[in-house]
Amino acid sequence: MSKTFDRREAIGLVGAVAYLTAADMAKAAEKAGTPFLHGVASGDPLQDRVILWTRVTPVDPASGPMRVDWEIASDPGFRHVVKRGDLTADAARDFTAKVDVTGLKPGSVYHYRFRCNGSVSPVGRTQTLPERGVKDMVLAVASCALYSGGFFNAYREIARLDRVDVVLHLGDYIYEYGGAPDQLGMSIGSKIGRAPTPLNEAISLADYRERHACYRLDADLQAAHARAPWICVWDDHEAANDDWTGGAQDHQPNEGDWKVRAAASVKAYYEWIPIREPAPGRPPEAINRTFELGDLATLVMVENRLVGRSRQVELRNPHDVTWQVVDVSDPAAPKIVTDPTLARSVLGAVARGEAVPAPYAVRVDPDSIRRALADPSRTILGEAQEQWLRDQIRGSVKAGKPWQIIGNQVVMARTTGVDIVGSMGPERWAEALRSMAPQLRPWVAQLATLPPDIPFEFDGWNGYPAARKRMDSILAEAGASPIVLSGDSHAFWVNELRDGAHRLVAAEIGTTAITSSSLGNMLGNVELGPAFADACDEVLFCNHLTKGFTLVTLSAEEARVDLMGVTTVLSRDYQPLVLKRYRIRRGAGGGVEPIIEV
Repeated sequence: MSKTFDRREAIGLVGAVAYLTAADMAKAAEKAGTPFLHGVASGDPLQDRVILWTRVTPVDPASGPMRVDWEIASDPGFRHVVKRGDLTADAARDFTAKVDVTGLKPGSVYHYRFRCNGSVSPVGRTQTLPERGVKDMVLAVASCALYSGGFFNAYREIARLDRVDVVLHLGDYIYEYGGAPDQLGMSIGSKIGRAPTPLNEAISLADYRERHACYRLDADLQAAHARAPWICVWDDHEAANDDWTGGAQDHQPNEGDWKVRAAASVKAYYEWIPIREPAPGRPPEAINRTFELGDLATLVMVENRLVGRSRQVELRNPHDVTWQVVDVSDPAAPKIVTDPTLARSVLGAVARGEAVPAPYAVRVDPDSIRRALADPSRTILGEAQEQWLRDQIRGSVKAGKPWQIIGNQVVMARTTGVDIVGSMGPERWAEALRSMAPQLRPWVAQLATLPPDIPFEFDGWNGYPAARKRMDSILAEAGASPIVLSGDSHAFWVNELRDGAHRLVAAEIGTTAITSSSLGNMLGNVELGPAFADACDEVLFCNHLTKGFTLVTLSAEEARVDLMGVTTVLSRDYQPLVLKRYRIRRGAGGGVEPIIEV
């Protein structure tokens, strides 16, 4: 597992792949016969097997089944082919082709390619997981790649790494938003020529397939896939924003049955992502699974969206929170409006995106939020997955694995509110609110009024305090030495997770986005990280503005963490940088020692 990789070779793995739009595909297919326009990928490595993936682009979308030949070799020149075979690509799976190659040697590097109708795919590089005697392993951790939000420079840097054994993608691989001017990210995408296809929001199976296809035409993403095997899990945007077992914030009644939409997104995900197919009888949304990194660590990938998550607390949902209308004629002595007719009139104006009429303001009753959050039945993983996780952690500790790594979608640390107005200054805050869409302004404005004990955001573990408490117990009772790897927030986090007894039960590293904007970006590129580090007991470091990924180097003695950034995503003219470096060591009898910056 210690072989290095020539940086210049990485991009060459995908051949001469152009930055194509979806409209170019039919022309390219006709010109090249049956090209592999979407590159190659591998994933879900085990000690003796790995998933190989590609897609063929037929000249005629109505084409019948197409034979695809594959081969895997121990050398890049394919002089020593160790396995070969064929499979069928057809319209039922959007002409994607995936094979689970078995009978491989543990801890070994392989190269693979595909053939179809005279065309040969780019060559990909993959490797199996080690079995024993593992000195170290290198994991690249990524999440949140909004196509219209910028160029995938961070994926290019993953492809150029001297060494990476596995890429962990923690979700938001695609986004459901469309390419219309008012869609998320298009204020950037329209300037740099990055509009996703289809232009409408992804709702149907055809939409999700085309969105995946759009992303996979990106040469930097293709290069990162060709560089190493990926282990992936979805977050919410692979289906719809803030989804849970019964719906999503971004799913509206006029968009059909939520279960149909969710099933379509899951089907497209399995088609386009190099993930192992679900075992017979196992629901496809249950993609929580475990990987043994030799005798070094157990990697547990959890699913915290479609399997067991309760609905998030939402400021806009009257079942969760109570909104108050306040008379601010005297700012020093605001009075809650008790006239129900007047209150309904003011709140109705806010709901329509209109300005709040003077001399009134609207505010959330914080006690209503506290009551909603305190419900002990609310869960992220669901009872069955919690028990499964407990079993995996206990089994890893019993087997003597030094580390227990949890691939987790949303930030686990207790991240309470911060003084955003103080961090920005009143004038900059007011300007940020003025520049926002009118329908968003009153909701964002609440960030300045909520008490500091209210969570920073309700989508993460801090919005499910009972579930977080149960997670603390799972980790502490097993005597585990866990590192939680998290995505979703579009910011870097270095956190020390503590239980009710203030024991340091785990380290958490939150990786930033590949491109997606953070709250700091949306408020005018203000760096809110220091404010979170000051306000939140579990947060050592936070950075809201740098895009990139995280590199984790595991050995039995320690985990080295490099927060890898890029100077910009608005241009392909960028520079890589190392934002921070940290060291994590195991605690005596479980947990971890305090994290050290190096």
